Amino acid sequence: MKSNEQPIFRQIIERINTGIESGEFARGDAIPSEPELCRQFSTTRMTVRRAIDALVNEGKLFRVQGKGTFVSHFELDKTYQKQGFTSNMLSLGVHPSSTVILAGTCEADLEVRSSLDMTQDEPIFCLQRIRMADESPIAIERVWISLTRFPRLPEFDFSQRSLYEVLHQEFGLDLTNSYSRQRINAVSVSGEDAQTLFHAKKGIALRIRNVDYDKAHRPFAMADTLYHGGKYTLDVVI
Repeated sequence: MKSNEQPIFRQIIERINTGIESGEFARGDAIPSEPELCRQFSTTRMTVRRAIDALVNEGKLFRVQGKGTFVSHFELDKTYQKQGFTSNMLSLGVHPSSTVILAGTCEADLEVRSSLDMTQDEPIFCLQRIRMADESPIAIERVWISLTRFPRLPEFDFSQRSLYEVLHQEFGLDLTNSYSRQRINAVSVSGEDAQTLFHAKKGIALRIRNVDYDKAHRPFAMADTLYHGGKYTLDVVI
């Protein structure tokens, strides 16, 4: 590592941060290209890329393959507590909305049935939604719930209503002292999911796969959610 690399690395980060704060680089706009930043700071592409990587990891920037690096529309930095997507977004000052892709009965694999303590022939309700924050896709959510326990779920419009709200208000599910068992990891996403989240052939997402339990320790829902890796930060306090 060259002795002057670290100061230049920090100068690039400060330059981009200042541009974002001043409005020079507006939300959703592209920042100067890597070659342009190399010229501005008389440095190598590796140094520029390290600086951009640091800002991408902070959620301030995101990359679009073949198009460049852009200022994030928003930064979602959340200390985790048990709550649904809608209440999470509202607590962060972001307007939530959803596009329903699927809402009805479906097949489910053995892991889903086992996690929900369901028999092999018990009907399952599947809900798949694109979750948006300020009209920008932030997550793809897939949820499985027993139709035996919650038989009228297909009747509700989950583009307008929170799933947790429906479970509580329409079915009397007491969410007091409910909890969730979660598995969190970063995954590479491709195909239709990547097009939805990143408008690209591939991208990195934060995957949260969880089973939700009521206060009687009974599982009532299983979810698998892909969050946009450049727009969502999860802080866990243990």
